[in-house]
Amino acid sequence: MEVFPQSAHSFYLKTSSSSPSYSQDSLAIETAIDQSKKLHRNEHDEEEEYKLAEQAISRSIELGDTLLYAKSLDNLGLLYRYHQRYDEAVPLHAKAYKLLEKQKSAKLPKMIYANNAGVASRYGEDFDMAVYYYLEALKIAEEENDLRNIAISCNGLGNTLIYLPGREEDALAYFERSLEAENKRNNSLGVAMNYLSIGDYFTEQGKYEKAREYLDKLLEINISRKDTFGLGITYEYFGQNFFLEGKDLDKAQKYFELSKELFVKLGDLHKQADLTKREADIFRQKGQINLAEENYLKAWEMAEKIKSKGLIQDASYWLYIIHEQRGEHQKALAYFKISENYRDSLALMDQETQIAAIEKRFAIEKKESQIELLEKDKDLQQAQLDNQFNALKSHRLVLILMVILLFTIITITVLQFRNIKAKKKANDLLIAQNHRISEQKDQIEQVNQQLEETFEELIQEQRHSEEKRIKLLESKFENRIQSLALQSLESQMNPHFLFNGMNAVRWLVMKNKNEEAKEYIDTFARLLRMSLTNNRKKAISLAEELESTNLYLKIERLRFDGEFTYQTIISPEVRTRQVLVPPKILQPVVENAIKHGLLPSRNPHRKLIIEVQYAEGQVTVSVIDNGLGFGSTRYAHHEPKPDGTHLGLKLIEERLLIFNQQHADQVSFHIKANLDSEGQVLGTIAEIKISFSEAFDTV
Repeated sequence: MEVFPQSAHSFYLKTSSSSPSYSQDSLAIETAIDQSKKLHRNEHDEEEEYKLAEQAISRSIELGDTLLYAKSLDNLGLLYRYHQRYDEAVPLHAKAYKLLEKQKSAKLPKMIYANNAGVASRYGEDFDMAVYYYLEALKIAEEENDLRNIAISCNGLGNTLIYLPGREEDALAYFERSLEAENKRNNSLGVAMNYLSIGDYFTEQGKYEKAREYLDKLLEINISRKDTFGLGITYEYFGQNFFLEGKDLDKAQKYFELSKELFVKLGDLHKQADLTKREADIFRQKGQINLAEENYLKAWEMAEKIKSKGLIQDASYWLYIIHEQRGEHQKALAYFKISENYRDSLALMDQETQIAAIEKRFAIEKKESQIELLEKDKDLQQAQLDNQFNALKSHRLVLILMVILLFTIITITVLQFRNIKAKKKANDLLIAQNHRISEQKDQIEQVNQQLEETFEELIQEQRHSEEKRIKLLESKFENRIQSLALQSLESQMNPHFLFNGMNAVRWLVMKNKNEEAKEYIDTFARLLRMSLTNNRKKAISLAEELESTNLYLKIERLRFDGEFTYQTIISPEVRTRQVLVPPKILQPVVENAIKHGLLPSRNPHRKLIIEVQYAEGQVTVSVIDNGLGFGSTRYAHHEPKPDGTHLGLKLIEERLLIFNQQHADQVSFHIKANLDSEGQVLGTIAEIKISFSEAFDTV
């Protein structure tokens, strides 16, 4: 069956645009599609639904968007299918699919439209067409490994092949494949639908008990899902199974009653009418003619409300049979005429539906042709304009090139004339200068000879003087370094410090704090080893310096029985093992902060913090305490005292002076009071800054 042969292949549209007007038009199309669906769900205003759907189609053609056009066609096809107008639905779904068939990126819409075309063809009993579109959808779904659409396509193929003689086993295979896909997706609704399809398959094959095995599984799922509609369908199929088996019509009637009760709760008048007619069929089979007549009349009454001509025709036919059996020929004739009238009406309605479908196809094709013609006219006009513009550009270009060529010729002529005059004048000047140069050359050579001899003597004298001065400075410098190293070692590991350490150990032992004493001795030994090792080096890593300083802090905290706390904070971007500092540069600062800042302070929460940070091309090591504060009366003097007070700070400055001379001015030291926003003293901050040039490869 060829659907829309001309437009499906010759009507090409654009697919997207970023202009504001395009966005507004595409939004209007999407809105019209959504409104038509919403109207069908809530109000069932058939004509208004079609009107909105057709508006979406017209606007998508005018907009020239293939994807929106295909979506609009598929939407109208769905509305026709919902209203059992399958002959009109199939061409719309088929064209939606054909529009996107060659587009590789539109895989999901193609699967949806092909499956919809298959469903509409199956309902319209065009089974060959249904198989074709289901297989097209399945092929794409398998390429994409899309389990959802594999399940949909396989279920549709099963429900189609069941009606084709000799294909029943193929139908069952597709049902089982669909069931397998839904189980993989863990989709209980999809599993339920396939149980229903397989149960119906075995019922149609006359394998009623096998069918009921699947219907039992279906019932279990719908009970667990608390799906009222699903339970209604399940009971209906149980009833149909027992009715066709013919062994237990009472069970069939019971299931039809259970199903109808649920559809009454759901307000589904279509299913109520159909089930009432089925109950009438059971009463007729059981010979309960009066009950059969009563239910056929009820089904007729409901069918008139829902305008179901097919159901009215069916009910009137069986009422004709009942009255004919009773010998009530006049009533039987009346019902027969009604049945035949509705049969003719249904045939006429089918014809009208086919005519309407043809008219709508013609209208859509006509609009497509008009759009194509307008596009071609527009392209032709644009081509003419482009040709005229290109010709004008060519004329302008030739004129510009001629002007440039003329100007170039004139310029070259003028420049050549000037060059000839300039060369002549230059030659005269060169001849005169050559005479002067030859006279001056001899004089210059004599002067150069004298200057070279004098300069050589000065260089030799300067070299001897510089070598003597450098040797003298190196000797003084080495002596000063050794002196400072000895002073630093004596300052930091003086007998007073050792004496205090031994007293602290003795005090801990007397207090029977043996574990603390052991820890103190171990820490003290580690500090001594590190000090002796590091003092032999000109520079150590910042990590080693921080480690020895933390050992010192641990000793002091044990010695002063935890009168203060301390913390070391290292910024994650600083790699301390690659930053170089002079040895024992940090411990004197910490010692100063404890002795002259924290211990004399009355602050109950005395704390010392060492922060290592990187900012603005420098690594900064800050020693912060919340003691008396630098500049207070007990912390004010910076001169060395006999007990060693501030001697360490003085030594730091001198050692940094020597270190910076050797390492290109990389380390500086500053100490100041730590003030709050109101100028109140919070403690002291001492900072050691390492310049960016040294820290560049280490941070």
